[in-house]
Amino acid sequence: MDSYRDEREAAREAAREAAREAAREVEREVEREAGALLPEDVPVAMPTLPPRLTITTMEQFKAIADPTRSRILGIIQNQPATAKQIADRLGLAPGTVGHHLQVLEAAGLARVTARRLVRGIVAKYYTRTARIFNYELPPDVTGDNSPSLEIMTHARDELADALADHGEAQRGKIGFPHARLSPERIRYYEQQIEALMEELIEETPDPTGAIYGCCVALFRSPRYMQFAEPSQPAPSGTTDGEDPCAPPR
Repeated sequence: MDSYRDEREAAREAAREAAREAAREVEREVEREAGALLPEDVPVAMPTLPPRLTITTMEQFKAIADPTRSRILGIIQNQPATAKQIADRLGLAPGTVGHHLQVLEAAGLARVTARRLVRGIVAKYYTRTARIFNYELPPDVTGDNSPSLEIMTHARDELADALADHGEAQRGKIGFPHARLSPERIRYYEQQIEALMEELIEETPDPTGAIYGCCVALFRSPRYMQFAEPSQPAPSGTTDGEDPCAPPR
């Protein structure tokens, strides 16, 4: 058992080191490409981000699960920004944002894409390291935290901020339908969702357009909503129309 735990810990440490090395390599590449500091009259270009990056370590999960860091990642997904610019947007101290950026950078989730001399200080412009982050974590890493619920919670918080800023009229398309689905139709809708997400990820940014968010989830509804199949006899002790998963009355 100890040997198994040691192997798992060694694998996680190897993944963490690989993420750190990837971040260091990106930093070295940026330094090679950027060379000198950007002149003040040269705009900072948004680099082409990889479509996705998979979250595999506790360090990455803790980094992205923080609500403030999640907002920071949202800001730098479409436009490079400095700690000061991010702080102004979020109403935080630049030092606080700088700390969060260091955490994200160490986890391989954010990187410096350009540098500029601003009033005698070298300002770093950050972007995230991928358009979207996927989760691939074992239960002993996530514990009682659900990555799926984390994503939905972040989406809910962002929607609340959007409604506060723009009002209900600007909320876009929202619905919460339910349907009884066969395995074949479940797979069909999964493929439709995957295609939609892929199209959005690959979408060419419009320099004059507004930024929109999209959160989609297809999941099996909780037990209190489940009923026996109409074509099957009700389990012993239930009558037609009763939910066999429901607690006894």
